[in-house]
Amino acid sequence: MNRLKQLHHQFAWFTPLVIILITALIVSFLVSTKPAPPKQSTPEKEWLVDTQEVIFKQAIPQLNLLGRIANPFNSTLSAGIVADVSEVSVREGMHVKAGQQLIALDEQEINLTILQRQADLAELKAQIQAEQNRFDSDKAALEEEKRLLTLAEKAVKRQASLQASNLVAQERYDQAESQRAQTALAVNARKLLLDDHPSRIAQLNARLKRSESLLQDALLDKQRARISAPFDAIVTAVNVAPGERVQIGQALVSLYDINNTEVHAQLPDRHVTEIKQALAQGQTISAETTRFGNTTPLVLQRLAGQVTTGSGGINAIFLPDHANHDFVLNTTVEILVNLPAVEHAVTVPLSAIYGGNRIYRIEDGRLQSITIEMAGKELDPSGKQDRAIIQSKLLNQGDIIVTTQLPNAISGLKVKARD
Repeated sequence: MNRLKQLHHQFAWFTPLVIILITALIVSFLVSTKPAPPKQSTPEKEWLVDTQEVIFKQAIPQLNLLGRIANPFNSTLSAGIVADVSEVSVREGMHVKAGQQLIALDEQEINLTILQRQADLAELKAQIQAEQNRFDSDKAALEEEKRLLTLAEKAVKRQASLQASNLVAQERYDQAESQRAQTALAVNARKLLLDDHPSRIAQLNARLKRSESLLQDALLDKQRARISAPFDAIVTAVNVAPGERVQIGQALVSLYDINNTEVHAQLPDRHVTEIKQALAQGQTISAETTRFGNTTPLVLQRLAGQVTTGSGGINAIFLPDHANHDFVLNTTVEILVNLPAVEHAVTVPLSAIYGGNRIYRIEDGRLQSITIEMAGKELDPSGKQDRAIIQSKLLNQGDIIVTTQLPNAISGLKVKARD
């Protein structure tokens, strides 16, 4: 009896364990035999997109630049003489014609100088005439003196012959010899005067030329008293007033040639080579700028010969296509430049471009990535939407490309074209 009690105590824990195991088996059996619910298939999502058909054409890339109105003939006219300002005929901003008087300087002082130069010139001409008269007189006198010398020499010979025969005194011979010697000295002196005549004439002529040049300079100064426009121009500054005393070199008026106005714009480096090649081939690079509602056509004339330090490109220089423009010097304008045409190109909205070098074509309702090259942009002057000009050997005429910018675009994505 005691033995049974001991066994009962040893195996008392076993009964609950058996019950738990049996319950777990029953639950597991029920779960495994439970019927499975019917599976529902989820259809693949189609993304609704806008599309465009590929149509190859010749496209003209366009470029927006910021330009500055400049002029190579931007001149400052200065005083050429010291004088008082007697008249100022223009004001800043006025249009003037070539040769039109701008400023007049007082001519009283220069007129006095001209009179002095004319008097000096007349005096020198008189001296030259006197020298010529003297030369003619000396030539005639030389002939007479030579004749007298001949007579004196004959007298000396005669006195010498008589002296040898003791028919005349020594005193008579000496007198004849003295007369001959004096006549010979006179002949030599006259010859010297005649020989010096070319030198004296040369000196006088040199002084005459100097005097003539001084007179011409004075006459030029008289012309400088009238400051006139060198070309058709717009006056940008007037620096003097009537009654003011001006010195040589003092700035009087500034103006620029309205027929040589240019537009300078910095051309990005990536476009320099193609534009140089186009200009070398004789192609015309056109552009336009709009100010105050007026559009002015431009033509690229040349590229600058140097690059400004710190700039990002070389300057392109445009000329207005006609003279009727409203350009104002040093103002800033926007320029729309038409670059050289691109053949076999496609224009698409910017929203069709992914990563700058690819688009997506639709094939069998799914996207296919196509690598492209950006050839430029067609700019919308109204600012609504610019279009990209692309090229790719993988595109074919009639292909359908996606123009909607999808955030999850990837090759194989299922799409549907919007009606």
